[in-house]
Amino acid sequence: MTPDELCTSDTWSPLTAASTHSQLAGVLGGFLITAIALLFDRNSREAVHILALFSSAVLILMLGSFLFSLISGNRAPDGADRDAVCAISWTQTALSTGMLAAGTTALFGGLGWMLAAHAVSRAGSADVDDVAAYSFLADLGGWLTFAAAMASTLILSETTVDYLRFMYDRSPSTGLLALITAAAALAVLVEFRFVYVRTRELRRSLATTAEETRLALRSIKVATIGLIGLAVAAGWLALSAPRLPREWMTEPGLGVVGVVVVLSFVVPVFVATAICHSVASTDVRRVRLRSR
Repeated sequence: MTPDELCTSDTWSPLTAASTHSQLAGVLGGFLITAIALLFDRNSREAVHILALFSSAVLILMLGSFLFSLISGNRAPDGADRDAVCAISWTQTALSTGMLAAGTTALFGGLGWMLAAHAVSRAGSADVDDVAAYSFLADLGGWLTFAAAMASTLILSETTVDYLRFMYDRSPSTGLLALITAAAALAVLVEFRFVYVRTRELRRSLATTAEETRLALRSIKVATIGLIGLAVAAGWLALSAPRLPREWMTEPGLGVVGVVVVLSFVVPVFVATAICHSVASTDVRRVRLRSR
């Protein structure tokens, strides 16, 4: 590797962007703390799970903000240590970006649940003409979640590609880059399908006033636990990267790079997909049983 003083990859520097990313993560975490305070007054099972999701998101966003602040303090010295410092900075950036993306998706996932729960609670006592407006509000919550998940997935794929290009001196395997791009595209399609199906079922349930609409909780616990696990694992590796043997950074092996890619791309995308699968909807299986 022949990094410059800003450790750029494709003209983008993680050192220059780190302070802005740190502020963004901190602002989003602060917003979530305010949302958590508002949710304490709600006595519903949906509010309990939204609280859990938001609490996990606060943890991962605040830790990500701290890691980005550490990266902003890195400087690539002249001499042999420059390669190692830049490799450490890129490793920390990839992991912190994965944490920021997962936390942001959780924020919009919880916001979508809040919009849907509000729409369901008001639609039951609303006039028939007003149900369409509440259905739109519920749909909006689901598609906001998809938009956040899609953007996060695409950003993570690009960050992972930049990380690999830097670590392998701008010449990683073409097949590996194609695999990451294809995985990101497949994840976006799966996320779209989950949101489309679940918002459609909720819309149908709201339009049918004969039965009370009951929201189904799917994968939201998986997303919550995934956020906590990612915060612990990615945070530990990012903080431990400067203590690892320098040759692991300057001559990256498949094991080190593989772990970073898993924690900075695979796990955050899995969490985003789980959040899309948990978009507020009715329990289709329960509805089918009742219809029989």
